[in-house]
Order: sequence, then structure tokens, then C-alpha cells
Amino acid sequence: MVANCACGLPVARRTSWTSDNLGRKFVACKFYNHETRQRGCNTFEWIDEDILDWQRDVVNMLVAEKHRFPTDSNILKSRLVCETYEKDRLAAELEKLKNAAELEKMKMKPCKQHETRQNRGVVGGNEGIGSKFVVICVVVCVLLVMY
Repeated sequence: MVANCACGLPVARRTSWTSDNLGRKFVACKFYNHETRQRGCNTFEWIDEDILDWQRDVVNMLVAEKHRFPTDSNILKSRLVCETYEKDRLAAELEKLKNAAELEKMKMKPCKQHETRQNRGVVGGNEGIGSKFVVICVVVCVLLVMY
């Protein structure tokens, strides 16, 4: 194994992250820049043996899955936010419907004075008012449900 490069400096021990040599160890000039592919000198030597094709495929697949996890996590977080918003919206809508139903229930209760007059048979000329009131209440309920 090489101790110093042609520049006269100790070599740097590194790990390859290319898809062809993923995870392989090598020594090279300290001035090697993997982004620009420029080197101080051409000193380079693999430390370990080449991996088999199936090992390369497995490692590349695992690295790809590792890189996919943050994207999957962000997608799931976005879905959770949407589901939470929808749950809150539905809860508010349910509360409105409960309030409307309670209001209609209160409107549907006959007042005690009206019950007393009907029980005595004192209706006067208003025989059809009770059924008209029920029809009006049903129409109002239907309109509230539609909107």
C-alpha cells in the first residue's frame, strides 16, 4: 500500500460512493476532489477487493431506498396534514348540523299555551295551522340540510 503520494504528502484513505464501486475503500492524493474529479497527482490504489455484481446490485438498491425515504416521509407528512384538515373541517360541519338540528327541535316543540287551547278544543278558525307549521318546519329542515 502506498504511504505517500507523488506530491510527497501522506495519502488519504477514502470510500467510493459511485454506483460501480459503491463502498470500496481506496487511498489517493489528499488533493483529490470528488466533485470536480481533479487531483493533486495521479496516486490512486484500491485497498479492498472488487465486489461481485450481485453485491454491487444489492448495495446500490439499498442506497437508492435510503435516498427515497426522505421523499416518502415528506409525502406521508403532507397526507397527514391534509387528513387532519379534513377531520377538523368535518368536525366543524358536524357541529353546525347538530346546532341546526337542536334549533329545529326547539322550533318543533309546541308552546304550552297552544297545547292547552287544542286540548280544550278551542282552536277557533285555525284548524289547519298545526299541519301547516309542520310542513314549514320540514321545508326549512330540508333547506338547511341542502346548504
